[in-house]
Amino acid sequence: MSVKMIKKTKVCLIISSLRHGGSERVMSELANNWCVKENLEVSLILLTNQEQFYKIDSRVKLITPSRNYKKNIISKTLYKIWTFYYIRTTCIRIRPTSILSFNERYNNIVLLSLLFTKFKVFVSDRNNPYMNIGKIHDFLRNRLYRKSSGVIAQTETAKKVLSSNTKNKNIKVIANPLREITSVNINQKKIILNAGRNVPQKNQLELLEIFSKCNYQDWELKILGNGPLHQELVEKTKELKLQQHVQILGFSKEVDTFYSEASIFAFSSLYEGFPNALNEAMAHGLACVSYDCPTGPKDIIKNGVNGVLIPLHDKKKFTEELDLLMQSSELRAGYKKEAKEVKELYELGRITDKYLKFILEHEVNN
Repeated sequence: MSVKMIKKTKVCLIISSLRHGGSERVMSELANNWCVKENLEVSLILLTNQEQFYKIDSRVKLITPSRNYKKNIISKTLYKIWTFYYIRTTCIRIRPTSILSFNERYNNIVLLSLLFTKFKVFVSDRNNPYMNIGKIHDFLRNRLYRKSSGVIAQTETAKKVLSSNTKNKNIKVIANPLREITSVNINQKKIILNAGRNVPQKNQLELLEIFSKCNYQDWELKILGNGPLHQELVEKTKELKLQQHVQILGFSKEVDTFYSEASIFAFSSLYEGFPNALNEAMAHGLACVSYDCPTGPKDIIKNGVNGVLIPLHDKKKFTEELDLLMQSSELRAGYKKEAKEVKELYELGRITDKYLKFILEHEVNN
């Protein structure tokens, strides 16, 4: 008796690496959630050999480049040229039904590599849609994205910008999925948390100034993350004489423990694609105060309902609202109750299914 083989639909994901980062997390979750589906074969192509932070299910066909590059212009240039060959030949060998690529500059490379093939290629930008990625890449994006099978935007604002710039008619807004949240049984303390890389974008130096003007008394601010501004944050803490009330911590894999013990999440970013840390904080039931930066916070926070949105750069208003949250346990409790609704809205399986449906059904949004 012969066994009938199930013909599987092949999907291919492409990203530069799986090092620690927001887009890398989402890509790994797409791969891990899709590969368990019986009728789906998932391939994940990495464009560089870097240390992998996120684990990939063994059922995913993980493809890594056979070459490396050195940190000099000639080596990097030759590697970029070889990357076009690597992407094209690998996709031809896999022959996927659909391809999904992440990140602005790499999306251009993928689309150029697959010119004059019949592959259905979908792309997704993962950062602030207003961000300048360089004249050449901006020029290429506006023309190449038009030819793609579809574009995934993280926010409504990003969709409007991409639609205007690229004229692609098939743009779908799909937010980032919320990762699996680990509940930690810890009583909330008088702790304000900020989580993110120590880089200018996250604006944590300004957050220190804001906190210094609050009536912090028995409150503590913890900044969780690493990056080039780490030591500058330490020095700023000393300058403001906040050593007894501020901890500048490194990156931690136990981030859920920090979320669980905090009462307030202060988000000071100047721009985002979609703010994963803010979403996670709300899922943990923290009272959140955030700058209304482009883009993302206003897609998650309903001002005065499940958190507080502050006009960008209005430090005085941020200070007032943060101080109010610190003094009012009733206000914090109200935001906590409403904030937890994001757990259902951005549930992992729900969002990853939206991605899959879009790249396989090719729905056109007019």
